[in-house]
Amino acid sequence: MMRRFHLEPGLAAEALSEAEVAARLASGELTPDQPCRLEGEDTWRTLADFFPAGSGLKVRTAKPKVSAAEQISAAHRIDDLTRRRLLIYGLADAVNIDGFTQAQAMKGIGRKEAEIRAVWRAHRRAQAGAFVALLALGGYVGATTNPISLSIERSAALFQRQAGDVKANYAVLRSSLDDLAYVRERDRRNEAAKPKPAAK
Repeated sequence: MMRRFHLEPGLAAEALSEAEVAARLASGELTPDQPCRLEGEDTWRTLADFFPAGSGLKVRTAKPKVSAAEQISAAHRIDDLTRRRLLIYGLADAVNIDGFTQAQAMKGIGRKEAEIRAVWRAHRRAQAGAFVALLALGGYVGATTNPISLSIERSAALFQRQAGDVKANYAVLRSSLDDLAYVRERDRRNEAAKPKPAAK
């Protein structure tokens, strides 16, 4: 025989079937500590007495309602890739990163990447100029061992180390540009997927 439960005192209170109570527990509308009594009894107990936790019943609590301020904050929150790039470039830290909008973050990242490209180009020009100058000087001085040729050799080694740093910076820049292209493509697709407002 199916049991029926009263959840509220009073003669007019409707009795719920066992299946209805189980469904409400599963949806989170009711909690295991809800007072109840079996139909035909006078003793009040809790739903946990009739639906023990080990019975296989999955009780979910209702999700907390999100406030309007939290919804606005979530809508303006920057994505994880942009957050990571802001932190890598030193444009933000853990304290102020949530103050950026997506547009502000992308603008700052664009400026920083333009600066990195400009520095990289300047390094490449300096490296090429130094190489040509040292090549001409080396040809002039000749291959004999002398203080000038030794200093040229040390200078060449210094520029080779700088070239390694430039290559690493170039690799980081290329990776950042790939990330930027991915973010722009994703934003373009998201924009295209949004429903168009109906014409008035």
